Amino acid sequence: MLHSVAEQVVGLPLDDGALISRTVELLADAYPDLIDDRPGRWVGSKAGGVLGKVRFLHFSPREYLVIFGSPTGTQGFSGRYKHVDIHKFLLAGRIDSYDLESDDTIGLPPLLPGGHTCLERGHARGLTIHPGSWHLEYGRGAVATTLPFAMVDTLLVSLEFESVRRSTVEFAKLVRRRRR
Repeated sequence: MLHSVAEQVVGLPLDDGALISRTVELLADAYPDLIDDRPGRWVGSKAGGVLGKVRFLHFSPREYLVIFGSPTGTQGFSGRYKHVDIHKFLLAGRIDSYDLESDDTIGLPPLLPGGHTCLERGHARGLTIHPGSWHLEYGRGAVATTLPFAMVDTLLVSLEFESVRRSTVEFAKLVRRRRR
C-alpha cells in the first residue's frame, strides 16, 4: 500500500503543500486507526549527518512511518540497524546511494519518484538526498533500537535540544494514541 501511495502522489506540487497533504490523506484513509493526520508538526532531524525535516505519522514498538525530506538537499550515512528493515518510497526528488561494504565502485541505481528501496537489517549505505526530495520511510522490527541513531547526532553533535524535545513529544503522542 505504501508503494501505491507514493506512485499516486508523484507529480503533485510541493510549493502549495499538495504532495504532503495528499500523501497523509491517502495513508489516513488506508490506515484510519494508525496514521496521525493532524496538520503540521515538522521536526528537524540530523542522523548520520543527514539533515532534514521529519513528520511522524505512526510509531509503535514494531513499526514506524514518517515523511522525511529536505528542500535544499543533504548527504550522509544511512545508519546500520541490526533489528530493523527500513523501506523508502520516494514521493519527489532523487536519492543516490551506495553500499558501504560492496566491492562495487559505482552507486546503486538512483531512487526516483514512485520508486522503492529497502535497507535490510545489518546493511549500511552512503546517500545523497537531492534538493526537493521527500520520501515515506517505513521501519519494521525492533523500532526502539533505531532511536539512539535518530537522536544522538541531533543532540550531541548539533546540540539541537529543541528538535530532540519535539521528537520526544511526537513519539509520546503517537504511543498514547495507539493505546486508546
